[in-house]
Amino acid sequence: MLDRPISRTDLIRFFALDAMRPSVASQRPSDPRPLARVLRDLGIPLRGGTTRWPVVWRALGLAEEQEEAHYLALTEPLLTARMVAELVGVADPSIIYRWSKGRLPSGAKPFPSPIDLSGGREAARAKRWRRAEVLAWHVDKPQPRYARPAPVFGAIRPAP
Repeated sequence: MLDRPISRTDLIRFFALDAMRPSVASQRPSDPRPLARVLRDLGIPLRGGTTRWPVVWRALGLAEEQEEAHYLALTEPLLTARMVAELVGVADPSIIYRWSKGRLPSGAKPFPSPIDLSGGREAARAKRWRRAEVLAWHVDKPQPRYARPAPVFGAIRPAP
């Protein structure tokens, strides 16, 4: 299952790029331009129109080898702020962005870090979250710990 090629359609679904304009997405095929921008910004190459999960994980700052128990959480589609707001029962998605900047209600644990798909563009609102991390935060459980790449030999401090 891990070695299965991931198509453009799978990547659009994974990065929740089809959720950006739900009314338009139902009327015509997905626009490939947002996907091309995300792939370029993250440095994910496509070979024959496909890629593999380890390539996506490496681009998102994770190790290419992950525990089998985390496979499902790492391959399910990422959530937009609107989806996270619906999941945790908040009325406005802007609250999710506020929480991700550290402005949480008093006594709340830190909100899971977003995955930035904007490539550094200001106000792009291209942040995504993993469902497993949001659910763990919401029910006050420990965050899942995914394998990170080993630091480069000779590095003064580990890579983020």
